[in-house]
Amino acid sequence: MMPDYAKMYGELFRATTKAIEVLQQAQIKAEEMYLSDEEPLLFIVRPERDGGDNGPTD
Repeated sequence: MMPDYAKMYGELFRATTKAIEVLQQAQIKAEEMYLSDEEPLLFIVRPERDGGDNGPTD
């Protein structure tokens, strides 16, 4: 008996399409979560000078 390639292709196509849709929905949800979150507090930490020749200072 020969494999039913059309049936195999259809099954693979449907599963692939579903997987893409799931990934797209997850991406949309993650982007919405990111955009709705408050801005994080950011701190700039400057490295300490060790007394060596590290170039010009501010």
